[in-house]
Parts: sequence; structure tokens; C-alpha cells
Amino acid sequence: MSRDEYTSQLVRSLFEEEVAPNAFELQLDESLPEAPLNNFFGDVFLTLLYRCNDSLAEPLIEIKQHLLSVTDLAKPRHVRAKAAMALGRFIQHRYPDEQFRIGSSRPEQWFLLARQLNSVVGALALANVLLAQQNLRIQFDLEADPLPRLVYIIERNLRSTPQVSSESAHAFYLGARVALRHVQRRFEGWNRQSFRCALACIVNYLTLVPTRRMTDRVCPIQQRRQALTWIKPLWNRLIDATSELAPDVEARRVELVEQQLAVLLYLDDIEENGVPDKPSLAPASKAIARKAGPNQMVVVTGVIPGSSDRAEGDYLKQFEVLRKPMTFKPLPSLDELYGLRTTLGAEFPWAQEAITLIMSDLIARRRHGVLQLGMAPVLLAGPPGTGKTRFVQRLGELLDTPNTVINLAGMTDVKLLKGVTRGWASNRTSRVVEFIQQTKVPNPIFILDEIDKARPATGNGGDPQDALLDLLEPGNARRYQDVYLMTECDLSHCAYIATSNSLNALSEPLLSRLRPVLFPAPGPEYSGVILKGVVRDLERTWNLPQGALMVTPRQAALLHGLSPREMRRALLELLGNDGDEAAYIHH
Repeated sequence: MSRDEYTSQLVRSLFEEEVAPNAFELQLDESLPEAPLNNFFGDVFLTLLYRCNDSLAEPLIEIKQHLLSVTDLAKPRHVRAKAAMALGRFIQHRYPDEQFRIGSSRPEQWFLLARQLNSVVGALALANVLLAQQNLRIQFDLEADPLPRLVYIIERNLRSTPQVSSESAHAFYLGARVALRHVQRRFEGWNRQSFRCALACIVNYLTLVPTRRMTDRVCPIQQRRQALTWIKPLWNRLIDATSELAPDVEARRVELVEQQLAVLLYLDDIEENGVPDKPSLAPASKAIARKAGPNQMVVVTGVIPGSSDRAEGDYLKQFEVLRKPMTFKPLPSLDELYGLRTTLGAEFPWAQEAITLIMSDLIARRRHGVLQLGMAPVLLAGPPGTGKTRFVQRLGELLDTPNTVINLAGMTDVKLLKGVTRGWASNRTSRVVEFIQQTKVPNPIFILDEIDKARPATGNGGDPQDALLDLLEPGNARRYQDVYLMTECDLSHCAYIATSNSLNALSEPLLSRLRPVLFPAPGPEYSGVILKGVVRDLERTWNLPQGALMVTPRQAALLHGLSPREMRRALLELLGNDGDEAAYIHH
């Protein structure tokens, strides 16, 4: 006998007097008391099924097992919650048109029980049922739009904008509270559905804001601002935990962080302008802080979301400078560039190929009217200790633009390049954004040192070489997502010069974005030139006037033939040991 036939006979036996008394006899288990949960919320069929001692059809055996589980206080709460969810879904299946009959329970009663048993899945299901009672449902596709939208289930020529009720909004809020209870256990036993439901409760609560009523003591927007003090850390932990379950951990994390950014921007917008007819991703009044001049740019054209943490909020204020126009470092005149090329050639005569590649780019830009300093990414490849990093630093000095070294040797994750999510002890912005904020220059030079030694670890920290791809691609760099600031940054005007000992360890996509050029080891004939440069660097480092350090002929002879790195190390040793040398020669 099928489940529907069995159900039909049970119902007929109860409500149709014309059925003969012996046509269908129920054998009730008298050892069971009256059904719990107020006879399963007044559900006659479930009560009969619970007390029935007859052999049951296979589908009904499963339903009865759920009834026994949900009422067994000895079972774990999550097992009882799962049974409550199954019973709620069963009721929904019985009455898909929501025309519930007398003597039947309702799905929301079971979903409420599941929520009370700490099921975040039940919490979301309850909220969605409450929405459906308003003839509303949520339309959501993360790939198409990071924000949910309310739509009518049945269109009835309604011209008004769908509005969530306070009861439905509060149900989403309580779903987030349920998720909060699982933090200490680190979401033990959760699957992807649980994380999706928890994130949906948070996002729906923050974006589906009811219209304020006269009886409301607190403005709905203020309620959400206050709730962010605990929702934001919970949200960050959910993002980290659910990303670990995704096939592509970093892609999923970026996707969810972008959604978080969109929600916070939308909350800013409705706080200032009220609830719009349709959600927008960025508040129009804050889209651009100030208009940039002809030789300026704004690195962050959107809003940097604030933080409920006071110390973090104060730190974030430092980055508001990114929303103001910054002046480009100019490209020197042609005459200055020619002189700069000559200077580099005299100081690094063994690196003529690298000098030609870099200076040709700069001179070509200046000849065609470019006024802002910039260059295509370059890769200096050569043996260790040949002066690659010092060469780039000297180039930045001659161009009068800030430069900094990002040491990639041993880097096994993308935190330094993409930033670290708020809420963690190690949270921070990306080094690129941080340096621009410190120097207030939108086109500095970044030295990506020992790029060949960066590789992913066995964990889920991401591949540093993959993270560089967006920085080195101007189109992607214009909308670079800083994880900590939670906003897009225009980093397309930064200059990148990488150093490497070998090309073998670099991926093809990374190599395709760089212009490799050989930076060879200098021969012994360049020892005098190298020594002058090393001495000058020491004077600058030690804040000494030029000419303060002197090297004896004997010391120079001992240093002959060494690489720049070896020569610096040996010179420091000689200067410390030969202080009593009488004969000096000015370098």
C-alpha cells in the first residue's frame, strides 16, 4: 500500500462516518502516552502514526522514525533538529499550496522547533515560510548579484515595492544568533548547507530592512549597526570556515568577501538615503570622495567600510587618504632620461642589457607625450649577489620616486599581497596598498625580490605567484580587491621590477606578464666600479657625508673580483679590523 493510500484510509477512518467500523481497524500502541509536543502541534495524522502499532508502508516507517527521534530527549540536539526539519518538509510536501486542513500541523511549527534545537537550517526555513505568508520569496544568485532581492511569489498587478515584515526580518536575525552558538565548537558537524544557511541569514537580515513603524523604539538601521559588533566577527569566521570546504579555497573566499563588501556598502546607502526600490552596490553620494585633477588619481573611488572595533576603526581612518586625489610622480624630461641612462651605465656597466630595456620604455613614453612615471613589468634574471636589487633601488632614487622591496623568498601564502581579513590578530592591508598610503604616491616602484622562491605551502593560503597575476595585469589591477579594506583599489599605475635567479620555477602565466632580461654577474674588471657603489651605499645608510669612508689600496686589492654582495660583506669586515691602517686612498 502506498503512503498516499495509507494516509487516505487513516483520514477517512477519522472523519467519514459512513466508513464501516471494521473496514479499517487501527491497532494503537497503548504503552505510548498521548503524543508529545501537544499531539505534534495538533496533527491528527502524525499522532495516529506515532501511536499506531500496525505494520507500516516503507515511506511511513521513515516518518514515524522521525517522530520517535524528535521526541527522544536522550538523542543529541542536532539529531532531533534534523528530524524536525524532515517533518516540516513532509508537511510542506503534503500541502504544497499551503491550504492546510484542520487537524494538520504547519511547517513553521517544525522549523521553529528545529531552530530551538540550534539548527541554522531550520532558522532559515522558518524565515522563508514567514516570507511566503507575505506572498514573498528571495531571489538570489551570487554570481549575478551579491545582494538578495525580494520578489512576489504571485504577481497580482502589484506596483508597490516588496517590503519584508519585521517578523520575517527578526527571523533572519535569530538565525544569525543560532550560528553564533556554534562558534566555540568551530562549527563542528556543519556541512555546506549549514554554512550557506548561516550566511544567508546574515545577508538577508542586513539587506532586507523593514520600513520603520511608529511603535519602533529603535530605527531598523541602528539595530543592524549595533548588531554588526558581533555579526561582523561571526561573518568573518563563517567565510573562513566555509571557504575551506570549497574546491577552490581562495576563489570562494574572495567571492564571499566581495559579497560582504557589497552588503556593507548597501547598508551605508540605505542609512543615508533610505530603503531604495532596488538595491545598489555602492552609495551614490559616496562613490567618489573628491574629483582628481589632470595629473592626479584616486586609488579608492568607493567606500572603505568602517569597523565596530574602535581601535580598528581608528586604524582604518589612515586609509581615507586613498579616497583623495594623489599626485603622480612625473616622468623626467628626455634630457634627464638620457643623463639617467648614462649614470646607470657608469655605475652598472655589466648590466647594459637591463639598462637598455628599462630606459627604452621610459624614453619611448616621454617621446610620445606621457607625463606620468610608469613602465611595463620587468624581470631581472641572474645569479645571486650580482646587484639586481641595488640596481632597482638606484633606479628609483634617480627617478625620484618611492620604492620598496617585497621579499618573496619563502613566501607560502598571499597575505602580504592581498591583505588579511578583519577579525584576525594578524589582519592587515596588502603591502602594495599600505606603501601607497604611506608615501601618498600612486605610482611607486615595487621590487618583487626573489620571485622564483615564492611557492604555495601544503595548506590553503593560496599561491603567491598566482596572486601576482592580477597586480601585473593593468586591467585587473584597476579593480584590485584588498581583503582587509574590503574595497577595490586602483593599482594599475604601480611599476614592478622582479628579480630571480632562474626562470624555471616561474609559471607560464607569470612569465607572460613580465619582460625577462639577463642581469649577469660582473667580471673582475668591474671591481673598482662596484667598490665605489658599495662605499656610497654605506655612507648613505650610515648618514655620513660623501667621502667620509676611505679604502686603502691593500683593502681594494683584497676585494678585487668579488660580487657586489660578497664585496659589501667583506668591506664591512675590513673596515672593522683595519682601523689603524695609515695609508688611505679616497674612493
